[in-house]
Amino acid sequence: MKANINNVLNKLIAFAEDNLMLDSLDAVYTLNKLATLVGAKPELSEADYGDATYAELIDELLSLTSVDKAAVTDILLPLPHTVNYYFNDQFSRNPKKAFEFIFDLYAQVGGVTNSASGTDNGYTHYEAGGDGAHSVAIPVGGDHLKYTPLSTGACVGKLECKDFMSEDVASRMAAFAEAYKMTIAHSSGDGDYYTCCGETALSTAAVKAQLDGGAVKVALLDYPVPALSVTGPKNSTIREAAKLIKAAADGGIPCVVACEAGQWTKFYLVFVGPTEKTDVFAHSTPLSACGVYGTVRLDALLSVLEKGTALSTDLFPFKAIYSAIGGVKHGVKAGAVLAAELAKSYKAILSAAASCDEAAVKALATAKTDA
Repeated sequence: MKANINNVLNKLIAFAEDNLMLDSLDAVYTLNKLATLVGAKPELSEADYGDATYAELIDELLSLTSVDKAAVTDILLPLPHTVNYYFNDQFSRNPKKAFEFIFDLYAQVGGVTNSASGTDNGYTHYEAGGDGAHSVAIPVGGDHLKYTPLSTGACVGKLECKDFMSEDVASRMAAFAEAYKMTIAHSSGDGDYYTCCGETALSTAAVKAQLDGGAVKVALLDYPVPALSVTGPKNSTIREAAKLIKAAADGGIPCVVACEAGQWTKFYLVFVGPTEKTDVFAHSTPLSACGVYGTVRLDALLSVLEKGTALSTDLFPFKAIYSAIGGVKHGVKAGAVLAAELAKSYKAILSAAASCDEAAVKALATAKTDA
């Protein structure tokens, strides 16, 4: 049995050298740690893991001995300070590549859901399921905060924070959006983290009514739930957004705040409570209010839509979406067709979660409330 264990351990070492930044000079040291963990005598040898994934290699190891998967992963992954070094070095040259680096690294060990996303008119779905166990420290507004990648679909991540006051929240969100060119969202009442992603449906929402046309413009958006945009010079916009966030909190109106940075700093206040969880749509996060929503795995349904085959009994949870799309062969267009139907279905779920009506939002926007 020990020879078999060593064979698997050596395959894990080879995998780590190819995918997890393990230096070949550290192979013996790392193998010794793994062997100690599983109670085997280490024997370094050449091993070919073929096209096996990390999960498959772990399953092979578990078939031979009882071991804590997280402990194995911690041994094989580079130390946090090494990841931070590579991230920051890459960020100074190419921010996009820096984020791709940490998403790809942690996706190899299942910490990130490595799946394609689908977008329709700004509404983006991604497969939820990253364990969020691994992170990198990034500078935001004068502090180094823990950023945890969760899904390669839509570049979904989580940022640890301890901000409480509305102006602190708005300032931190603006700092992140400006530094990293991503949207950051936060639910009122959730004081320990923000969620982050690429573009959202809010960015493409049309203005329904202009409520304030001063230096900082406040507009009601055409969105499934009442939503405001606040746009203008950075510092003035932060102050105005903070006032609106506080006014909503004082009024007991749940809302999600989002921020993105472009030519102007832009905040969004989306007046929505938690969205419904279904067989297809995963639990609600602040990004859900922004039109960036998690789903279960969709590859089986996508295969059916590509081939035009009938929906099998085990795929019953997808029946409503499958029926709406129609049982014809969509081929390479299946992904776009699925994204469109998911967006349509999610808009209805979002609409049902509205926390107030447009009249209340207009009143809130015109109230003179000090943050």
